[in-house]
Amino acid sequence: MSVELAGFVLPAMLLAVIAVAAAFHLSVAKLDVESAAAAAARAASLQRSPATAVTAAQDAAAADLAGRSVTCTVLDVAVDTTRFTRGGSVTVTVTCQVDISTLTRTSGIPGHYTATASSTSPIDTYRDVTGGAS
Repeated sequence: MSVELAGFVLPAMLLAVIAVAAAFHLSVAKLDVESAAAAAARAASLQRSPATAVTAAQDAAAADLAGRSVTCTVLDVAVDTTRFTRGGSVTVTVTCQVDISTLTRTSGIPGHYTATASSTSPIDTYRDVTGGAS
């Protein structure tokens, strides 16, 4: 019984623990990207022009992710300002590519994980906005 335990059960349990830890870190990264998308959409909706909305969204997403546990090797912030009018909305999509080894805090695991999240924020009906869609 002890040979089976040492030779099969313990390594299998160790792999299961590593898999659960990796899944946890992947889900935390996804939540961080969703939070960044929401912050970016809110920041964009508070601006008065599409051009400043794009800049505000990019800055907000980067700042939100800077305070999180995820470090993006590639960060893309796409801002849709086609409905940037009074009572309209702005949609932000944040895409973050993370090295798996950095994310799971283990060395030797190759590959990348790409987390993508979108968020839409309404523009106040009484807000004075300038310009059209960009």
